[in-house]
Amino acid sequence: MKTRYKINEMTCSGCQAKVIQALQSVTEYVEVHLQPAEAVIESKKKIPLEELQHALSHKGPYTIQEIIVDENGTQTYSEIAHHAIHSSDKHNETPKNLEHLSGKYYCPMLCEGDKVYDSNVGCPICGMDLVKIGGNPNDNDEVNHLKKLFYQSLIITIPVFIIAMFGMKHDSFIYQFISFDFGIWLQFIGASLVLFLGRNYLKRAWISFKTWNLNMFSLIGLGAIAAYLFSFYVILNPHNFHSSEHLPIYFESVAVIFTLMILGQWLEAKAHQKTKSSLEHLLNLIPQKATIIINGNHSEIDIDKVQINDELLVKPGEKIPVDGIIFSGSTSVNEALLTGEPLPIEKSINDKVLAGSINTDQTFTMKAVQVGQATTIAKIIEMVNKAGLSRAPIQRLADSISGYFVPIVVGISVLTFFYWSYFSLEASWLFGLQNAISVLIIACPCALGLATPVSISMGIGKGAQYGILIKNAEALELLEKTNVVITDKTGTLTEGKPSLEEIIPLQNYSEKELVLLTAQLNANSEHPIAKAFKDKATYYQLDIKPTKMVANIAGKGIQGMIESKKILLGNEALLNQNKIQVSEEIKNQVQQVQDLGKTVSYVVINTEIIGLAVIHDAIKPEVSETISFLHSKGIEVIMLTGDHKKTAEAIAKQIGIDKVFASQLPEDKLQMIEKIQSEGKIITMIGDGINDAPALAKANIGIAMGNGSDLAKDFSKITLLNHSFSNVEKSIRLSEKVIKNIKENLFFAFVYNVIGIAIAAGVFYYATNTLLSPMVAALAMCLSSVSVISNALRLKRIKL
Repeated sequence: MKTRYKINEMTCSGCQAKVIQALQSVTEYVEVHLQPAEAVIESKKKIPLEELQHALSHKGPYTIQEIIVDENGTQTYSEIAHHAIHSSDKHNETPKNLEHLSGKYYCPMLCEGDKVYDSNVGCPICGMDLVKIGGNPNDNDEVNHLKKLFYQSLIITIPVFIIAMFGMKHDSFIYQFISFDFGIWLQFIGASLVLFLGRNYLKRAWISFKTWNLNMFSLIGLGAIAAYLFSFYVILNPHNFHSSEHLPIYFESVAVIFTLMILGQWLEAKAHQKTKSSLEHLLNLIPQKATIIINGNHSEIDIDKVQINDELLVKPGEKIPVDGIIFSGSTSVNEALLTGEPLPIEKSINDKVLAGSINTDQTFTMKAVQVGQATTIAKIIEMVNKAGLSRAPIQRLADSISGYFVPIVVGISVLTFFYWSYFSLEASWLFGLQNAISVLIIACPCALGLATPVSISMGIGKGAQYGILIKNAEALELLEKTNVVITDKTGTLTEGKPSLEEIIPLQNYSEKELVLLTAQLNANSEHPIAKAFKDKATYYQLDIKPTKMVANIAGKGIQGMIESKKILLGNEALLNQNKIQVSEEIKNQVQQVQDLGKTVSYVVINTEIIGLAVIHDAIKPEVSETISFLHSKGIEVIMLTGDHKKTAEAIAKQIGIDKVFASQLPEDKLQMIEKIQSEGKIITMIGDGINDAPALAKANIGIAMGNGSDLAKDFSKITLLNHSFSNVEKSIRLSEKVIKNIKENLFFAFVYNVIGIAIAAGVFYYATNTLLSPMVAALAMCLSSVSVISNALRLKRIKL
C-alpha cells in the first residue's frame, strides 16, 4: 500500500537527503519530494505515524502528517505526532531530542551528516570551524575568543622572539640580564605555552592526517611540531652542536607560526562577521515588546509571546513587532531597511506590514500573520547565513586542489631534507632539516583556503547593502556566465499595477472633468482598474461623490447614472451592447494607443463618446537601460508572458527585447527554459508571480522581485528586495567583481606557493648564498593569507 505524507520543516535539498535517510530506516521504498514537501511510502502494512516521526526526530526538526483525501477530493492532514519537535506556538524552542546535544558542535557544511563533536576541533573533512548547538548565531563569541587567543599568544611570543633574535651569540647584551641557558629554556616554555593555546589546531592537524583529509592545518601542525621537537632535541643535546656559532633552535618560529595562524583565523572570522552584520543588525531593530489587544484591553507582552492571529496595536514612531496585515486604521510605514526605498509607503486596511519597519504616521491595529523565525527579517538572515555556507563550484575546485597540494608539499619537504643532508656540497642534516621545515611552513595553503570563501562572503554582504539577497553562493559564479536572460512582464518589467495614464477628451470636456466622472463611477469598486481611476482623481485633488446606481458588466466594463445621465466606461463590446457606433477616426486613434501596449476604455455620456481612458501598466523607468546593459554583455533577452501577443510585442519593441513569447502558461515557460538549456546555455530567469515559480526553479539562476509572491522567492536563488529591475545589472556586475576577486586570490596564492617553496627548498641558495629560516617562512605564510583577506575586503568599497 502507498501512503502520502506531508513533511514539515523540509526546506532544502540537504533536508530532503536527511528525510530520505530517516524514512529508509523504517521502510524500503520511499519517495521524498521537496516541492511540495511530501513523502510517498510503500509498505505491506501501514507504518504507525509515531514510528515515522521517531525516525525523523533523529535527523532534525522535521514533523510528519498523513495526507487524507476524502471522497470529494478535499485534502486534509492528520494531527502531528504527539512528540513532534516543533510547532508554531512554541516559537522555535530547542528540539527535545537535541537538548542533550546542547554545547556540542557540528560542521555547518554537514560533511558527516548530523555527527557532533565535543569541541571546536574543526571539521575533519573540510577543516571549517564547527558551530555550537544551542548558541546564539548572532553573537561574536568566536571572534572574541580568537581575539583573546591572539593577544595571549602575542604577549608570550614577543619575549621569545626578542631573545631569539638578539640572543644568538653568547656575548649578546640579552645575557647581561639573564643567563644563556635560562634564555633558551624561556624560549622553550614560551613556545610550549603558545602550542597549548593553539592546541585545537594541533588536533585539527592530527585529525586531518588520521582521516587523510589533508588541509592547511596539516602543514601547519607538521611544520611546527617538527621545528619544536628538533629544537627540544638540541637543548637536551647541545654538545652535538658545539661547532655552530649558535644553537639551531627554532622555538621562536613555532611561537610565531601559531601566533600568526591565530591572527589569520581571527581576521577571517572578523571578515565573515562583517558580511552578515548588514542584515543581522535588523534583528536588533525588532522591538522586544508588543502591545496586544484582548477583549478591547491593551497589555504589553514579550515579542516571543506573540501568536499568529493576535491583534496588536502599533503607535506612531513605534517599530512593527511581527509581520502582519493592518486590521484597522491607515498610516505611512518606513520600510527602507528592508527594501532600500527611502520614502515611507502608504498602508491601509488589509495591507501587509513587516517586522522591523517603522510606523511614521497614525496609530493602527494589525493582525499577526508571521511570528518568530517566520518573519521576513528572520528569513532573510537565515538565507544569508545559508548562502555564506554554500560553496560555489570554483571553491570546490580550490578544495580539490588542496587535497593534492598537501602530499606534494610533504614529498618536496622530504626530498629537500635528503638532498641537503646527503647530496649537497654542504651536506648537513641541519641544513636538510631547516630547509625541510621551511618548505612545510611556507607552503601552508592558508591563502588558498581563504581565496574563495572570504570573497564569496564579502560579495553576499555587498549585495545585501544594495537590496540584492543572494541565497546561494553558486549564483554569484553562474551570473557572470549567463548568456540568456528570460523575464516575465507584469510586475517584473512593469510596475505590476494598472494606472490611468491619461483621459483624452473628444468633446468639450477637460481631462479633470472626465477623471472626476469616471472616478465617481468607480468609487465603490475595489477592482484594480477602478483604483486607477480613483488614484488619478486623488492626484488632481478632486472631491469624489460616489453614485450607487452602478452595474458591472463582466468582461466589458461598468455603467451607471450620474446626475440623470447614463455613463459608460468600457471596451468596444460594451458600446456594441448599448448600440453605440464608433467612428473610423476614433478607431484609428484607439489603434495607435493599443500599438504602444496600452489598454483603451471608452468614456460615454448617454450615446456620445466623450473621451478615451488610456490605462497602462507602466514600464519601470530603469528597464530600457538595464536591457541595453545586458545586450552590451552579449546576453540575449527573452520575454515570456501570459499577456496578449499585441501588448507583449509593443512593450518588447519599446525596451529592445530580442524575442517575445506571449500567452505563456507556467508549463510553457518551463518547457522553454528546458529547451534553451539543452543547447548548453546558462539561463537567468527573472519573475515575480506564482506562475513563474517552476521556471525560476528550473533556470540556472532564478531572480525574484521583492514585491512578488512568496513562492517565487522560495524558488529563486536571488531576491531583489527593492524590486528594481536595475538590480539585475547590479547583480551581474557584483558577480563579475566577485569572480575576478576570487581569481586574483587564487592566482596570488598559487604563485606565492610556487615561489615560496622554491626559495624554502634552497633552489636559489647557490646564487644568493641564503636560506629561508622557518621563522621568515612563517611570516611570509601569514602575510599571504592577510593579503588574500585584504584583497577580498576591497569588495566592501566597490560601487555597483
